[in-house]
Amino acid sequence: MPDPSPLSRRIDALPDTFCRLMSDPAVSESLARADESKRRLAGMLSLDGVEQSAIDEYRRDWLARYVYDSNAIEGSTLSLKDTEQVLEGGFLPARAPARYIFAARGVADGMAYVKRFVDRRHPLDIDVIRRIHEITALDVQPALRGEFRPYGYIAHIRGAAVKTADPLEIRDDLEVLVAAVNGSDAHPILRAAGFHAMFENIHPFADGNGRTGRQILNMMLMQAGYEPIAIKHDAGRTYAELLEQWQAYGDPAPLARMVANCVVREQDRIGKIVSDIRRGHAMAGHARGVRK
Repeated sequence: MPDPSPLSRRIDALPDTFCRLMSDPAVSESLARADESKRRLAGMLSLDGVEQSAIDEYRRDWLARYVYDSNAIEGSTLSLKDTEQVLEGGFLPARAPARYIFAARGVADGMAYVKRFVDRRHPLDIDVIRRIHEITALDVQPALRGEFRPYGYIAHIRGAAVKTADPLEIRDDLEVLVAAVNGSDAHPILRAAGFHAMFENIHPFADGNGRTGRQILNMMLMQAGYEPIAIKHDAGRTYAELLEQWQAYGDPAPLARMVANCVVREQDRIGKIVSDIRRGHAMAGHARGVRK
């Protein structure tokens, strides 16, 4: 039997990698902040009608930002306003390339599917991965959506010193990766970050791997009760470098911290919305009491 590829060895080593990350003080601190933020948010439930309406509006805005950022990382020239128009089903942006319009619609539709999988407590598996890609990569040729790279199709990650999986090894690598994260008792954010790094390293599809990988990252976060994250497009180079540090140089800590910090930011934003509304209600109630 031939020796496993460096990528296969990195996937096999994920349990040890997770253990090392848990012993990293900076990573542990970031994870603790994410968990504390999650507890604070949970402690604010249940929401009244005004609060729920404000959160629903925030999440609609978040989806537009997420779609915009995820596609901009991949080179889309749609602006945030253009993206909002596409998602609202209004007039399509003038002179916008059709592939970017399809890409925006695909990421939004893909996130809707992700939420369904989360609501149904559907475990991560190969069929889910393929389905998420099929829906998300709406700008990709239909014959390639949901299908792994064919034999002879070698993928290259632009600007990165990372070798992707041989097409003949894609399914085996993905199956081992899925089993490794599903069977791990490591912190959920570490498992999500680890899956994301190795998924992008495998690069199983001909196109749309980044967008699909970020959908699955959010699926794993939401399954664990965290808020989904939107990695800003202007951090794209840094984000790519953090992926590469894990994939090519064996340094997973920076990416793990980034994911945890993004979770904290999203959860704190939602918590602030609720706190501000309640503070406003309290001040209004106090004012009425004074007038009496």
